[in-house]
Amino acid sequence: MITNAREVAVEVLGKVLNQGAYSNIALDHAFSSAKLKDEDTSLVTEITYGTLKHLITIDMILEKNISIPLKKVESNVMNILRISIYQMKYLDRIPSYAVINEAVNLTKQYSKTASGFVNGVLRGYLRKADQELTFKNELEKDSFTYAFPLWMVKLFKDQYGKNYRKIMEGLNERPSITYRVNRLKMERGEALERLESLGYHAEKTKISPYGIEVKGGRSVLDNQLFKEGALTVQDESSMLVAGLLVEETAKGYLDLCSAPGGKATGIAELTGDQVPILAFDIYESKLKQIRENKNRLGIKSIKPILHDAKILMPEFKGTSNVLLDAPCSGLGIIRKKPEIKYTKGQKELNSLVTLQRELLDVAKAYVSEDGLLVYSTCTLNKKENEENARWFLVENKDFEAYPVELGQEENLIYTEEGFVTILPGNTMDGFFMARFRKIGKK
Repeated sequence: MITNAREVAVEVLGKVLNQGAYSNIALDHAFSSAKLKDEDTSLVTEITYGTLKHLITIDMILEKNISIPLKKVESNVMNILRISIYQMKYLDRIPSYAVINEAVNLTKQYSKTASGFVNGVLRGYLRKADQELTFKNELEKDSFTYAFPLWMVKLFKDQYGKNYRKIMEGLNERPSITYRVNRLKMERGEALERLESLGYHAEKTKISPYGIEVKGGRSVLDNQLFKEGALTVQDESSMLVAGLLVEETAKGYLDLCSAPGGKATGIAELTGDQVPILAFDIYESKLKQIRENKNRLGIKSIKPILHDAKILMPEFKGTSNVLLDAPCSGLGIIRKKPEIKYTKGQKELNSLVTLQRELLDVAKAYVSEDGLLVYSTCTLNKKENEENARWFLVENKDFEAYPVELGQEENLIYTEEGFVTILPGNTMDGFFMARFRKIGKK
C-alpha cells in the first residue's frame, strides 16, 4: 500500500496522461487504495491538479533543461520531474532542497540509474529558473504564462478578442465549492444558518437564488445536511439552467442528456416535484447516478430512461419543455478537469458540432406548442455555442429566440438574440445557454 504523497501523485499523473483517465476519478481510486494522512491527501490533490494545470509551462521549462526529447524520458521519471518543477515554481511553502531530495529518493523506486539525472535536471533549473526561455511571439508567451496549448490560446483570442486572457485566468482559478439548496426541503436562508451551526463559512451565490458558496469548513458530503438531501453539489453556472425551462403552463419536461441528473433534479425542485420529468441517458451506469441523486433528494417526478438521444421516440413528440445540455468539448470546465487542455483537439471540436446539431434536430420534435427548448453547453467554443444556436433558428422557422436574462454581472456576455456566455471564474464555470420558443409555422 502506497503511503508517500508524491508517489501517489506520480501514479495518478501516469493514469491521466498515459491511459486517458479522468483526474477526479483517478484521484478517488488512488485515495481508496493508498494509506495517507489527511494533510497528505490535500498535498496529493494540490500537486496533481497543479501539475496538470501548468503542464505546458512545466514541459517548456523541462525542454530547456533536458538535452534529449522529453518523450524519451521514462514516464514515471518524467512525472517526478513535472511534480518537482511544479512545487519549486508554484508552491513557496516547500523548500526547493526538500523537493529535490524527495524527487531523487522517489526516482530510485522506479529506476536504479535515473536518480542522478533527476538531481542534475532539477538543480540546473534551480540555478537558471526561467532565464533561458524566449518566445517567438505574444501568443507563444501567453501559452507559457497561462499554460494553454497554442491552438487554444488562438481560439480564445480569435473568438473573444480582448477577453481571451481573462478567460484563461478564470480557467486557471481554483474552483469554489458551490451547492444548490433543495427547495423541497428548505429555503436558502435556513440552509446557510444550518451550515454555519455546523462550522462552515458559507455565502449566497451572486446570480443563482438557490446557490451557496462554501468558503471554509469540512466536506459537505460527510455532513448531515447533505445526507438529508437539502444540498446538491453543482456549479453556479449549471444550476441556472433549470430556471430557464420551468413554466407554469408546462405539462412535462424532457432532459435529453441528463446524467448525473443535476439539472433534472433542479427542474423537479422548481416545479414542486409535481410535473413529470423524463431523463434520458445512453448508459445504464449513468442512469444509476440519476436514480441515486433523485432518491437522496426525495424526488419522485423524474423517470430515468435508457435511450440514445440521437434517436427520436415518437411517443413523446410535442409533449414537453425540452433541455438539451449537449455533449461538448468542455473548454469551460478546465479549472475542474485540467486534462481537457491535452485531451481535446480542433478536429474533435468540429465533430462535436455535427453531433450537437443532430441532437438539436431530434430535440425540437419533443417541444410542445408554445413550449421551450433550452440548449446549453459547458464549453467556450463559439462554433458549438452561438453558431449552433443561430443555425437552429435559420433551419427552424417555427422557433424563435427567447432571450435569457441573468442580470448584468461582468462575466456575462449576451448576444443580440439573447443567448448568454458565462466567462469562467470564482463560483462559475464557463458556460453557454440559448433558449427558443416554439411558435408555429410562419
